[in-house]
Amino acid sequence: MSKVFISYRHVNPDQDIARFLEDHLKERTHKVFVDTQITVGTKWVDEIEQQIRAADFFVVFLSKESIRSDMVRQEVKLAHELSQLPERAFVILPVRVAFEGELPCDLGAYLNPIQYALWKAGEDYKAIGEQISLAIHKAVALPLQGKAVEESTVSGILELANATEYAGAPLPAADPRLVLETGTVKPGSPFYIRRQADAELEEQIQRTGTTTRIKGMRQMGKSSLLVRACAAEQRRQKVFYLDFQMISESHFASLESLLRYVAYNLAKFFKVSATVDQYWDDYLGAKESITNFIEEFILREADSPVLILFDEVDLVFGYPYRNGFFSTLRGWHNLRAVRDIWDRLNIVIAHSTEPYLWIQDINQSPFNVGHEIKMNDFDFDQISELNAKHGEVLKTTDHLRQLMGLVGGQPYLVRQALYTLAINRWPISQLQSVSADEAGPFGDHLRRYLWSLQKHKGLKDALRDMLRHGQCDDEEDFQRLKAAGLVKGETRTAVQMRCQLYADYFRKHL
Repeated sequence: MSKVFISYRHVNPDQDIARFLEDHLKERTHKVFVDTQITVGTKWVDEIEQQIRAADFFVVFLSKESIRSDMVRQEVKLAHELSQLPERAFVILPVRVAFEGELPCDLGAYLNPIQYALWKAGEDYKAIGEQISLAIHKAVALPLQGKAVEESTVSGILELANATEYAGAPLPAADPRLVLETGTVKPGSPFYIRRQADAELEEQIQRTGTTTRIKGMRQMGKSSLLVRACAAEQRRQKVFYLDFQMISESHFASLESLLRYVAYNLAKFFKVSATVDQYWDDYLGAKESITNFIEEFILREADSPVLILFDEVDLVFGYPYRNGFFSTLRGWHNLRAVRDIWDRLNIVIAHSTEPYLWIQDINQSPFNVGHEIKMNDFDFDQISELNAKHGEVLKTTDHLRQLMGLVGGQPYLVRQALYTLAINRWPISQLQSVSADEAGPFGDHLRRYLWSLQKHKGLKDALRDMLRHGQCDDEEDFQRLKAAGLVKGETRTAVQMRCQLYADYFRKHL
């Protein structure tokens, strides 16, 4: 008997296939877990993680709806981590549900290499049941071949775009390919709203020898801003984009391995003739090796200025070599004063967390030089503009203000709200009535936060105390909750929940 966990989104046909597969596998004496078996709350969070960790097989349904799910992402991430452990057998079995486009890049990084099954609209469910049964009983691979992470096609990206951005259905995390690889066919997104940050970044990267820092909470649009700027500059500059969220854990093992990884990707992107290993000098060390490599093989060889964009760099804050990494970036900035060739390099780094909590000497980092751009929430006029792009689903100023009262100006929540109103043709009152429900339009997003908090007891306790007393006792907890996008305020003694939706949900579940 095997233990099977089924990950899916509570929409059809996903949930109908999940029910069928549950019954199909139970008839064959397997123990199957689906999340309808528990109630939501702290117990639910613990149970989901325990059930995934106890499973032998992890079946994930990938449809137009589920690829937008925050919770499916969390479950897939944990499943991937378990599948990499050498001491146990843990198998991921992806099932495409009437969707053959590219997976969003964050999901694709985990799932693209794995063989999968495909259900097409109109087919019965028996074939899927038999394919999963064979994979479990006889260790037979699923029928369709996986692929390397980078093997995306324009047609596949367009199918993904049509299911998400072009339909107004926001992804939890931006996918750079939707702009960089479809921009010649369609605009990056008809629902994109320009803000002051767009004009500031465009001004900075059109100059020479600039260092720009973009700071904003989670899901504020930092990545979308970066890739749109990247696409706009591709004809004038050589543009290299690296999202630190997409780097495998093994490459974060040391400063040496991380800088080698960055250098390897630079060499690959710029088609450098020399390999990194040929040029790397162990005597000089990693910091000087990558600096010399960029000068000799990137800046001297490029026939145009070079723009390097590093997204989500605060992931490095959690590693003991963080000072060494960020002093390397500061070194590139400082070299412009002594070697003219470094004026050919523009650097943009995006982050969420306050660096002073982590960096020992801020003067040996890029965080107090150059130009800082702060990502702000949508204001009333920007929400009005986005409402117009959705066909004026909110008819009055009062309705717009009610939406702002519910979700504030949080860009992802505003987009999800307007998409829900447009698709379902709901009045704002109906959205308000179900907003904090587990099966509501924000349910996956809210449960993802609940899961993350449950894994970080100190942050969960800090948020509970903040809800009760209106302040946060610990500065680091305050900054982390703010970077996560859960709270707002200039100081920890004047902090509040980011929006009414979060306040309603977490008062109930913490």
